[in-house]
Amino acid sequence: MKKFALVLCMFLALVACKDQKETATKEKPVVKIGVILPLTGANTYMGSQMREGYEFVKEYEKPDINYELIYFDDQQQPAKAAIGAKKLIEVDKVDALLTGTSQTAAVVADMAESAKIIHLGISSDTRFAQKNYNYTMAPDVADEAAVILKYMQEQGYRNLALISSNEMYANLVQENVSKYAPEYDIALTFNEKFTPGSTDYRILLHKAAQTNPDIFLLQAWMPEIDILTRQLLEIAPDAKITSLYAFFISPTPELYKGRFCLNVGSENETFKKAFYEKYGKHIEQMSSTTYAQLSLMLDILKNKNTDLSQIIKQHDSIFGKLTLDGHAIRYLPIVETLE
Repeated sequence: MKKFALVLCMFLALVACKDQKETATKEKPVVKIGVILPLTGANTYMGSQMREGYEFVKEYEKPDINYELIYFDDQQQPAKAAIGAKKLIEVDKVDALLTGTSQTAAVVADMAESAKIIHLGISSDTRFAQKNYNYTMAPDVADEAAVILKYMQEQGYRNLALISSNEMYANLVQENVSKYAPEYDIALTFNEKFTPGSTDYRILLHKAAQTNPDIFLLQAWMPEIDILTRQLLEIAPDAKITSLYAFFISPTPELYKGRFCLNVGSENETFKKAFYEKYGKHIEQMSSTTYAQLSLMLDILKNKNTDLSQIIKQHDSIFGKLTLDGHAIRYLPIVETLE
């Protein structure tokens, strides 16, 4: 009887410890993170990729922090992004903000600064991060240009036709590819911009094709990248085509099968296998980016009293080593071929 009573006491003690641990976890203050991304509208496909990356953090990392993601759909429209930021800051009382595009980040920056809320945006434009509470997470465009040019050089390409959209990121690509191409023995046979919004680029593409390039670099987002690619293949069916990231964001990846493109995909095979098992597909560009973004933000929020440079130095990112340049968090992209 005494032995039974001893076992019962031990069992009850274990249950009590478990209950205390669960209670302690539940009592941890919930950290609220506001996320602004396009969940509907023309860029739904991109927002869907982003959300999968955010949600997979809990599946794969199981971080030791009690947090809640509060989403706001801005349809990638500046006016709606402003409404979303105001709502997340004033109504939801979020502790941090995440944005996925340069346009949204630029709108949110001043509001985050005024509210003294840390904001981490995915953007190559570092202007919005020149504030105390705003940071950007993306490779440096000069590094991106160097990586894609080096790869083209290694593949034997020497003559490049560059066609870019006249918008912020594409302009940075055009500027840096033009600047660094000679260092990789690559000549630009064609280098022109176009205004986004058109549906017929055949005259521009004919002019580019007549310069007989070895490869075309088309720098644009949806829907222009798909339109450009289809129209170029009508003119030159055997054309070699590449881009920075655009192929991996397109909702029609079959159009780019077998073509290489700069990407921010992870080289962590264990992580990629786990994502495939969860979603039944290979991880996409925006999913890996937002995964890395949220993972870093959680580390920052867990270590509020630690210097950011030290957090970044110790952070185990799926992109490998991160570096801090002012308020810009950097990592190196890779070149991948679409399967």
